Amino acid sequence: MSDRRIVTAAATDVGRRRSGNEDSFAVWSAARAGGTHPADHLLVVCDGMGGTVAGEVASRMAIEAVVRTFESSAAADPGAALSDAVHAANDAIWDHAQERPDLKGMGTTCTAIAIRGEQVTIAHVGDSRAYLVRGREITQLTQDHSLVAQLVARHELTAEQAKHDSRRNVVTRSVGVGAEVDVDVVTLHEPLAPGDTLLVCSDGLHGPVDDDQLARAAAGGPLEQAAGELIRLANERGGPDNITAVLARLESSHADSWAPQEAPSRHRAAGRAAPAAAPVPQGGGRQKALRMLIIALVALLIALTGLTWVVFGMMRAAPDPEPRDNAGVATWP
Repeated sequence: MSDRRIVTAAATDVGRRRSGNEDSFAVWSAARAGGTHPADHLLVVCDGMGGTVAGEVASRMAIEAVVRTFESSAAADPGAALSDAVHAANDAIWDHAQERPDLKGMGTTCTAIAIRGEQVTIAHVGDSRAYLVRGREITQLTQDHSLVAQLVARHELTAEQAKHDSRRNVVTRSVGVGAEVDVDVVTLHEPLAPGDTLLVCSDGLHGPVDDDQLARAAAGGPLEQAAGELIRLANERGGPDNITAVLARLESSHADSWAPQEAPSRHRAAGRAAPAAAPVPQGGGRQKALRMLIIALVALLIALTGLTWVVFGMMRAAPDPEPRDNAGVATWP
């Protein structure tokens, strides 16, 4: 039986400048659902747009459609199941908006992570994000579908300027705004290692809080505590938008025996992260010390034996002592 398990936690907050929360999230487990599914765990974050009412409706509908479609999927491949689920969400929101003139133009971001064993697959639309925190390093696993991200890619803005640009909330791809949607689906090359933490969040978190702070909060302490700390950090920096954080961590009862892992590259980057060093077998140090002690004792025994033969040879080569009488006076013939 495996000694590893996935633990999860989530938190959402309206922030300090919004009157309503347009974010929605879901944490789904195959163990609770029963039956056979494409993955063991599913994490989803959706950030709605189109006005308070429409945004809330869009994000909620997306969450429900993604979970429902993924749970009932017959696909063996998590990537295919995720893609189908996001497309189903797009169809549901688009069709609903056509029937409700007051909701036309509504849409949502959608970032979903499927975990099967220690393998991670991501489906992504919009500017919510998925991260992997490994040790003290954080890796962004998704690429923002936003205007400022395009401007940064074209070197028309720096990453720092993009954080404060007035166009930073303009997304270039979303779920439900059009009849069709293009979904990014990526699979990590490297499996999860014990202690790895996955973070899925809306831009209300990754906007005001920089990556280093995200890494420290996500990796520090129990996940429930980490989720609360992430919300606190975003609000401490003004809470300009709704804030949502969903986390998952691979835990192991023998995590201390594993060598530290290097942060992996994204699926689109070539190559793999360097493999972890092999763990040192338990008791290896004691066995080595015992061997050294035996060698030292054998060497000492050989040295004593050689010395004994040298002394014995010297004694045989020496002249006999002068004869003495009982009075102890030397006599000669």
